[in-house]
Amino acid sequence: MVLVYLIDMDLDQLVRDFCVFLSANRGLSIKTVLSYESDLKLFCDYFKNRQLNDVNLFEYFNELKKLYKPTSLNRKMASLRAFLTFVNKNHPLDLDLGNIKNAKTSFKFEKPIDFESLKTLFTDTRNGLILLFFYATGLRVSELINLKISDIYFDAGLIRVSGKGSKMRLLPVLLDVLDKVKNYMANIRNLYLNNCSKDYLFISKRGKPFSRAAIWKIIKLESRAKGFDLHPHSLRHLYATHLLENGANIKTIQELLGHSSLNTTQRYTFVSDKALNKAFKESDFFDK
Repeated sequence: MVLVYLIDMDLDQLVRDFCVFLSANRGLSIKTVLSYESDLKLFCDYFKNRQLNDVNLFEYFNELKKLYKPTSLNRKMASLRAFLTFVNKNHPLDLDLGNIKNAKTSFKFEKPIDFESLKTLFTDTRNGLILLFFYATGLRVSELINLKISDIYFDAGLIRVSGKGSKMRLLPVLLDVLDKVKNYMANIRNLYLNNCSKDYLFISKRGKPFSRAAIWKIIKLESRAKGFDLHPHSLRHLYATHLLENGANIKTIQELLGHSSLNTTQRYTFVSDKALNKAFKESDFFDK
């Protein structure tokens, strides 16, 4: 019986098997796999001495609701659904996995900023270029800090980006922006080079690649100095919004952002529902 199996077997081992599956079969990055493992730790602790059934699972959900906000809770729910689906393939569970539902969330829309106001952030410094690069490419923080010089095709005006799940995509970048990158490499980056620098485009004064926290700090400090209160995703949102406002197809924006769903792309724009609905209808999404 599956309940006996899950109690007799080490749940931690099941999670390790799941993580191996994610890495070997799904091709997920080490960082993503570790996130899954972290999300499932509380589940393992909770069910070490409990039967895994619908009643106890419901109680577990209630405990999570007390500990986490909806966004964090939904991430843990997604990890748990994936894990139990994995287990269920070889050891059918007497569970209704359809009960593992996301909590309702409210998406916070930020006030859009016009390009003329944004330009004050794009100074001829390393930090100014980081802000400009976020806005000009719509990159995620993880994508920017891992971007290497060898990923930039200066003559073609393209960069190669390794996104979520190690999915690769090519992004167009204005040649004017890449000219600023060349200037940064010649006059600023060269001052910081050491054995830690390797091929990373953006490096700290110690010559090391930036951490996520360091990038967030730069965006906060630089934007507040100009009267804004931005974070890296603000610039990603503005990238999508300004593309849409200037006539880009919603599906094109989806590809540029590296989204797997158009619904996610919709959340990344500040434009009105009317304008967004118009963009959806003008795409071939509804013709499929």
